[in-house]
Amino acid sequence: MQINFVLPAMGNSGGIDVVYKYATLLREEGHTVTIYKEIIGRNMHRYKSRIKNWVHCIYCTVKSMITLKKNKREYDKYVLSINNLFMKDADAVIATSWPSAYRVNKLNKDKGKKFYFIQDFEIWDNEEYVKETYKLPLNKIVISSWINQRMREELDIGPFPIVFNGLDTDMYHNTGKRKEDTSEINFLMLNHILPKKGVKNGLEVFQKVKKKYKNCKLRMFGMCDNSNLPDDVEYYQNPTKQKLLDLYSNSDIFIFPSLEEGWGLTPLEAMACGCVVVGTNTGFVLDLGQHENNMMISTPNNVDEMVENVEQLIMDTELMKKIQKNSIETIRQLEWKQSVQKLISFIERL
Repeated sequence: MQINFVLPAMGNSGGIDVVYKYATLLREEGHTVTIYKEIIGRNMHRYKSRIKNWVHCIYCTVKSMITLKKNKREYDKYVLSINNLFMKDADAVIATSWPSAYRVNKLNKDKGKKFYFIQDFEIWDNEEYVKETYKLPLNKIVISSWINQRMREELDIGPFPIVFNGLDTDMYHNTGKRKEDTSEINFLMLNHILPKKGVKNGLEVFQKVKKKYKNCKLRMFGMCDNSNLPDDVEYYQNPTKQKLLDLYSNSDIFIFPSLEEGWGLTPLEAMACGCVVVGTNTGFVLDLGQHENNMMISTPNNVDEMVENVEQLIMDTELMKKIQKNSIETIRQLEWKQSVQKLISFIERL
């Protein structure tokens, strides 16, 4: 099959990496894959001011043109616009974000059966415009039960087929034995600018734990800077894959404080490395999480409950070891080959 994906021209994220992983695996299965990226910036309707939105479009267009050659990856094809003129015929065309959903919906039938790969309930740009894309006549694929739940609650649609994102266990595994002779408890957490990631709650959890247990240290990582973090946080901005792997492998507890989440890639990577996740009941947790078995689960936005879960781990080393072992076993369910076969099966049925 010829399969075309549509991705943003700029930016990096776990969700974008997932699309590239699918592209690689689909090619290994004998399919032809092209990833289209639109150079001309489109109105994200992010601001109430038309002028601000217009300036943002110009900014995105200029930045796309400047970084085009520098950031070009395998399978990429940059085009002025996602339309019938610039895209080749295919068996399937897959939108991967709400702006691309509008573009894909307007393509003619020769460009392939139309799909919408949804990795989050992504209403942070403009809630009205985003929700309208979920009602478009595209064949939707989601990555978690939580997304289906939101679709049902907010729009009374679904459920849609679920294909879990896989995880590369060849990459994400423990790189070495933690120092057992140290009394220091190492915490790790993602930093993010989106409020829904719950970073403020996560920091509050750590500070409350640290008041009682002085031997705690917090490391954080992320794409943004550390201007929102206390001075005592050891921060790594845009770490390499190897550095991130070392952070996971040398941390005891990963704080996952999201208020809502489409999936949650970083806590799963942490679990693969034997780091115990203390997290909230959202995203992948609804599908894979088991309290006191493969992670510690709390209610979203409940700081005190999360603190209690952390303290339970600190006081019970046997529980910590059990969860470390079981979390690694859980990750083995997320074989990428299984995910790509489910995706292929769904596309071929249509």
